[in-house]
Amino acid sequence: MMGKKVLMVLAALILMYGLIACGKKEAEPQEEAVAEQEAPAIVPGEMVLIPEGEFILGTNDKESNAYPEQKIKLPAYWIDKYEVTNTEFLEFSIKNSYAGEGAKEGHDWRLFFTSEKGMFPVVYITWNDADAYCKAQGKRLPTEEEWEKAARGTEGFIYPWGNEWQDGMSNTYESGPGKAVAIGEFNDVSPFGVHDMLGNVQEWTASWYSSYKGNPKRDPKSGQTLRVVRGLASRYRGKMGHLYDRSAQQPNALYDFGCRCAKDATPEDVAQAAQAR
Repeated sequence: MMGKKVLMVLAALILMYGLIACGKKEAEPQEEAVAEQEAPAIVPGEMVLIPEGEFILGTNDKESNAYPEQKIKLPAYWIDKYEVTNTEFLEFSIKNSYAGEGAKEGHDWRLFFTSEKGMFPVVYITWNDADAYCKAQGKRLPTEEEWEKAARGTEGFIYPWGNEWQDGMSNTYESGPGKAVAIGEFNDVSPFGVHDMLGNVQEWTASWYSSYKGNPKRDPKSGQTLRVVRGLASRYRGKMGHLYDRSAQQPNALYDFGCRCAKDATPEDVAQAAQAR
């Protein structure tokens, strides 16, 4: 009698474990599907709200054209989460019959665009091209201060992820491609969630190039003749770069410069963001 009871218990346990195992096997694909659904989709043109407040601009390195370091307060604003893509610029060009400044010389963004590169950042656009694109979207180019805050966060990081260099985080010389890649491929993400701020392509800003207030050195490039370009391209050594680095370029320059757009935040935008937190 006891033997029969033991056998019945064992049979019940075997059946129970078998059901659990089956349940696990059935759940695994579902779990994988959930994980895939939770992966954030890359949406060109998506924007990130940067809240009002202070941030650290520049550096205390007296040899840098970003000297001196200072605290700047900005109102809330929006900035594109990703760099403007080839597809976005193509759609803008068709809709607005926009040829682009480089088209006159037969040397512009179209030379670097193929059907496989729709999600790559647009390059070889002039400052006026970038400005025209952003305005057509109801946006504008970010100032260099806005660009830097979005890149460094409120703690003033020198890289989007912190103050220590990490290989493979950004599309710079160290990572190997040696050319631009699709937006959002690298873990080059700022504290505010803005992508590709250090590497991939350099970006036009709205700002004229001039020395920072408090810099005793007179920069001969200062004045309303050159525009500020921010970030690094894939050909630059990211380890040697910093998010406060800035360069001055002729507005009609045609290099591996792209852009992202910005726009002012309304009080309603700020209130909605506060409710969502």
